[in-house]
Amino acid sequence: MVATAEVTGVVRGGSLTSHAGRFAGHVTPWALVALVVGFTTARAFLGPVRRSDLAVVVTFLAFEPLIEWLIHSWILHARPWQVLGRTFELSATKGHRRHHQDPTDLSLVFLPGFVLVVVAPVLTVGLFLLVRPAHLAATALAVGAAALLAYEWTHYLIHTPYKPRHRYFRHLWRHHHLHHYRNEGYWYGVTTAMATSSWGPALAAVPSLFRPRPGRSASRCASCEHPAPAARWGVPIVGPV
Repeated sequence: MVATAEVTGVVRGGSLTSHAGRFAGHVTPWALVALVVGFTTARAFLGPVRRSDLAVVVTFLAFEPLIEWLIHSWILHARPWQVLGRTFELSATKGHRRHHQDPTDLSLVFLPGFVLVVVAPVLTVGLFLLVRPAHLAATALAVGAAALLAYEWTHYLIHTPYKPRHRYFRHLWRHHHLHHYRNEGYWYGVTTAMATSSWGPALAAVPSLFRPRPGRSASRCASCEHPAPAARWGVPIVGPV
């Protein structure tokens, strides 16, 4: 079913510079910048840039929408599971639920600390051990860290009162607010519209024991206490409800 709503917007504003300054006041962006610089430096020490490096970049960009969709859908929105009567849930899922409970709390927007402290080192060691030649591992890690930094900035900016000025960002902004306030079973893309517009509907048909079923309320998501975006932001809403 498709619904359309349009009302007068409120609570929008703030300069891009001011929001960037607040973003830079958090630890996570600087940690990601350090990773990008470190992996890029490592790649520089491993010889000149080759065509294979370009192939890695192109391949990563091609699969990035799918990676983003899978992480958001299958991990951040994973269902709890039971073993011998006990209920277990990923810590990342719990943290993401808190983010949905208060999307305006910018401290909940950033990556959980264990991603930088545990996941990043394990992934780094694993790729350098498994990928040959090693310069391809360095390239993949540098591109991945840069993409993660772009994700963090885009996600942060979407949740600020910043008024979208460019068409593509308005598109991302609208879709992510729909995810939070209209139906948390849809619109999983954040930095790329492809994960939402092109692959999302097809992937939504894939059966999953973990991913939540779509079909949330049209006025509020299952765990969200805030009103629908039509009542807050003044952007036309078109999508499944």
